[in-house]
Amino acid sequence: MQQNPKCVPQPSGGSNNGTETSGPVSIWSRTRVKNILNAKGYIIGRCIGSGSYSKVYQSFYRPSRLESGPAHSIACKLIDRRRTSKDYERLLPRETVAMLALSHPHIVSVMSIQEYGPFVCVFMDYCRYGDLLQYVQERKRVSERRSRLFFRQLVDAVQYMHDQGFCHRDIKCENVLLASPSYVKLTDFSFARKCSEPKGAPSELSSTFCGSIAYTAPEVLKGIPYDPKAHDMWSLGCVLFIMVSGTMPFDESNIAVTIGHQERKQYGYPSDMKLNPAIIDLIDRLIEPDVSVRATIGLVAKDPWVVG
Repeated sequence: MQQNPKCVPQPSGGSNNGTETSGPVSIWSRTRVKNILNAKGYIIGRCIGSGSYSKVYQSFYRPSRLESGPAHSIACKLIDRRRTSKDYERLLPRETVAMLALSHPHIVSVMSIQEYGPFVCVFMDYCRYGDLLQYVQERKRVSERRSRLFFRQLVDAVQYMHDQGFCHRDIKCENVLLASPSYVKLTDFSFARKCSEPKGAPSELSSTFCGSIAYTAPEVLKGIPYDPKAHDMWSLGCVLFIMVSGTMPFDESNIAVTIGHQERKQYGYPSDMKLNPAIIDLIDRLIEPDVSVRATIGLVAKDPWVVG
């Protein structure tokens, strides 16, 4: 398991732990930002992931007062706001609030958020073993024992998040990172939002389409106001299905067809599988089109198979 990221010293600077906005936007570049960070003790290494508006780098941090000794291994998400959409600009403050508000062993911790011109630098846990999708693809499918271990950790993280009044809205295998071969962390809060008051209050309905089609609940795909906590539960069901079967529950190539399959519960397991009926039952209660009977996080946390 990784070293506790809270021990990583925070750099001095402005309200965002290092804000620098001087100079025209046009003269800002990733190279300039990396040079500034290097002077503050951050070494930005290889790119380990990228999205539409950002890149994630393996990085190291050594306080300037320490000239030698091991550096802390962390990840740096570098967001170029010049390339972001209006929707992303609207969601970025929500992501920042969620990342700084949530502190849980199975949620990627954020140590520092810094701004340099149009760039936002988010320093967080580095999970060296990649993401859950890569893990499944390399092994074809995950054993029941290991699936239970990973899923129990995810349920613990989501229950904490929901209790704090936050919803993720983009739970998928790619957003589950492995800090060790047996320890996962939920990441990427780009679509996270405050959806209720803490400790079990009803969720505020959301109308924003979030997530990947393959993990998205039918009510979201249909564009009707939805309970974001229930959306998270559907996505958890898809993650569990993928782990134990090595396949996707639904084809995402045609949304209308996908919705039809979801509402009729038309998904199946590989013919060569002999799956524990308890897992099938749990997935069935999560990948449930009727929101009123879809399993809640509290029920899943107490499920006999999850508890083991």
